[in-house]
Amino acid sequence: MTGKRGRPSADEATARDERVVDVVVALLSDEGFEALIFDRVAADAHVAKRTLYGVFGDRAGLVRAAIRRQHSYLGEAGDAGDDLRSASRAILAHLLGDEAIGIHRAIIAAAGRHPSLAVEFYDEGPGRAQGFLASHLPADAVVTAETLFTALLGEPHRRRLLGLAEPPTPAEIDVHVDGVLRALGLPG
Repeated sequence: MTGKRGRPSADEATARDERVVDVVVALLSDEGFEALIFDRVAADAHVAKRTLYGVFGDRAGLVRAAIRRQHSYLGEAGDAGDDLRSASRAILAHLLGDEAIGIHRAIIAAAGRHPSLAVEFYDEGPGRAQGFLASHLPADAVVTAETLFTALLGEPHRRRLLGLAEPPTPAEIDVHVDGVLRALGLPG
């Protein structure tokens, strides 16, 4: 008996794409960028290689999808709230998690050999996150989104990248966000 043919439903396509991103994140985290070989990703995700090319384009497209998932708060209405504190919490909750840390480590390791990948990572990740923060900053704020982003990630992010800390709890994120906003004189 053969499998069903034709276009997948929207739900099936979403589930397929999530499986692919799961595989991409695992490969990046466990083995690095060089492990992203289309034959392997297709086999591990149980999809046709031509589907990967059609949906994601190339290896950079696979990485782009993984990065976008780490910044899903950008597209989910209500997920990040409407205030600066909620936006800051959403960023930290995503970027201090294991998946985001694994991707970040892989990109750092590959950046010297693949500079365009580093540019894409920055634009799709930190660049978009800073734009998101900027949209939540008060009009009269003297602090830039870049400064706020740097202060929010700072040492907690460095400790996570180096494997010196576990992901923070929601309560720890709250304490850190409140301290950063207070230190920068921003509403929280």
